[in-house]
Amino acid sequence: METGNSYVYFALTGDNFDTDEVTNRLGITPTDSWRKGDKGQFKPILGFTSWILSTDKGQEYFQIDKLVDEIIFKLFDKIEIINDLKREFQLNSVLEIVLYIDTNEDSSTPALGHDLRTIEFLYRTGTTTGVDIYRFNSTINQTNENAL
Repeated sequence: METGNSYVYFALTGDNFDTDEVTNRLGITPTDSWRKGDKGQFKPILGFTSWILSTDKGQEYFQIDKLVDEIIFKLFDKIEIINDLKREFQLNSVLEIVLYIDTNEDSSTPALGHDLRTIEFLYRTGTTTGVDIYRFNSTINQTNENAL
């Protein structure tokens, strides 16, 4: 299990659209993408298409708003293009926040908030937000690692 590796991603999802076209029009290479019908990691066949821009997952973060800012910084000037793509391909957009919370009482917990620029981006693009929260206990993980 990942321990403390919170991250944020923006996704455009829809029934079946050309992810290369999205990449070309935004001028941003996605962190991940797939097409409807592709083989999934957890499902034999994926039922929708997705274009994803994610922050790094390899570090421990406590100020989640900085991760949100990283994504918004890359996309804010692309609001009109995002809206055109959403209309043209009937896409949905989401800003997903994935939090790993350490239940060890000696550990800090992440902070989360949105500044006005993020709220403006979400509003102007009609983007919803989601928060996935996973718990872990670093003392248990350390104990398990030491046992090996």
